[in-house]
Amino acid sequence: MMKKPKQFAKVPPPGTKRKSCSVNRTDRYITIISEEIWGGMYFSRRGLAIHATRDVTPEWIGANIRQALETSEYYCPPPGVPIDREQRIAMEEKSIERRLAFWDAVASIYGYKSRELAWKKKDHVFIKWWYEIETDIIMKASKSSITGNHSAWPLDKNEGRVFRVSFVASDEEIGNTVLQALAKCEGPGKSTEPLFP
Repeated sequence: MMKKPKQFAKVPPPGTKRKSCSVNRTDRYITIISEEIWGGMYFSRRGLAIHATRDVTPEWIGANIRQALETSEYYCPPPGVPIDREQRIAMEEKSIERRLAFWDAVASIYGYKSRELAWKKKDHVFIKWWYEIETDIIMKASKSSITGNHSAWPLDKNEGRVFRVSFVASDEEIGNTVLQALAKCEGPGKSTEPLFP
């Protein structure tokens, strides 16, 4: 019997505007961080960046995912037009400053000796929303390395690790979808606590 071909999600054409954020969770905390898109993704200078103890409700997660996406900003110029170098450099300086201050606070509040240790062993979910063409949010579980870096699974290995939920779904539905994605994260940096709070 022939194997059924795998179904891969269609990628929108270049230049399609999107919003993005990320979720991180360890045995101590959960964070939800809005991102700016300038070709790559950067810690937002103005968008939502929030942390809490791990045992939050799905409703809390869903409400903050919605706000993180709403405050995410897309700055990519049309295809073929270069990003203004001076604007990008100025953005990166402010983004890095806010990112490091945020993780210093997380380390201090949740009992880590440094921000590097605070982000080393965590589950990470990538979240995107092509808001001009669809209502669904796409969430991808990640694979972590021993150094704490995270990457999405290759297309031929991501079955069961990509989740979709409507942006207009309830906070509880969005939050529960995030928890499902967190449960599928793998790697030596994975949190070892129970999957659901």
